[in-house]
Amino acid sequence: MKIRRVAIVLASLMFTVILGVAIAAVYLFYPGPDGTRDCAEESQIDLQQFFDQIPDFIEKYYDPAFEYNPLDVRGHFSIDAGGVEDLYGAVDMAYIFWITGELESRTTEEGRAAWAGIIQGYQNPRTGLFDRGNYSGESVLHATAFATAGLKLLGHEPLYPHLWAEDIFSTPEQIEAWLDSFRWEQIWSGSHDTGAAAAVIDAPKGINLPANWGDMVLAAFTDRADSRTGFWKNAGRDGILTFPTTIDLGGAAHFWWIYYHLGEEIPHAPQAMESILRTQRRTGIWGGRVFNGAFPQGIDFDAINGYRFLLGSVSPDFREGITEQIIASVDQYACALDFHLNRPGSLEDLYNSSHKLVGLLNTLAEVNLLYSELTGEAKLTGVGELRSALDFVAWQ
Repeated sequence: MKIRRVAIVLASLMFTVILGVAIAAVYLFYPGPDGTRDCAEESQIDLQQFFDQIPDFIEKYYDPAFEYNPLDVRGHFSIDAGGVEDLYGAVDMAYIFWITGELESRTTEEGRAAWAGIIQGYQNPRTGLFDRGNYSGESVLHATAFATAGLKLLGHEPLYPHLWAEDIFSTPEQIEAWLDSFRWEQIWSGSHDTGAAAAVIDAPKGINLPANWGDMVLAAFTDRADSRTGFWKNAGRDGILTFPTTIDLGGAAHFWWIYYHLGEEIPHAPQAMESILRTQRRTGIWGGRVFNGAFPQGIDFDAINGYRFLLGSVSPDFREGITEQIIASVDQYACALDFHLNRPGSLEDLYNSSHKLVGLLNTLAEVNLLYSELTGEAKLTGVGELRSALDFVAWQ
């Protein structure tokens, strides 16, 4: 009888644990309310109501210690509303003004130089890394790539060359050691270190690397790519979880950007496009609570931009066969945008940092670029002439 009671207790505990894990998973992976059911997916989506909120949002992120001039904007921004200027705040807003096409009209040449000076001040002169003023929670290599790209958007470059890159990209052995150091168990954030390659692409001056450094990097990337999904699945669990996941998608995008900017085809592109289709949620978005919130944001950029970049690496026949599915996917996503964004106060309610708005705005730019490429028409109106920063720089 005692053994039976112990067995019953253990079984109850196991059931409780399994039930708790299941409940937590349902909560964390909840993709938000489905606002796509009553949406006319074939129609254009007007986001003017959302875009009207952006000017006030931007001003709230300007360091109150400085006077804000909307016609001569400088880089005194914080990643948090009402905060003191920092690295990500300054770079985020350079992206936002560039993506919306307002950087030239809302700044002066002198102002852009001063803005660049703020960003340059966060670079370590000894190492060349941007390891100062970073309150975003992102890695040093992510910050270095992001700051380098932001300076390029402003028409400037880092003060000091990326000499640290010579210890990563000079030999195949160094590149393999660099990849071995990635956090493959969480490849979405682990692959942020591919930003090292992006920083070199965007600011190569003064770095002594072999002429074929990029070829060596891409060869190492390709060796680790998963031919079944087109993603990079090298975590211990991936031997069992062979299907594509949203985390895999977030990681794969960082690799795709490097292939694109080095002018090479992306490996296993057909499988990757099918994986993006599979990971879209029924609500139209790709994320959920566990991915920083169940509303449109940066992970959607990885999907929409992924479609667009991958199209250049598939055969004409495959492209023709998958085009209708991609259009339907973007239609569904646009309905989600309409549902989440087109209401008063949506910007401040959903996006609590300047960095979140960068990901969203670049996604909207990608929606129109991709949709126009496939149909000849823009999907979103009321957004002005958006540009995707990833067409000009190698990192976001």
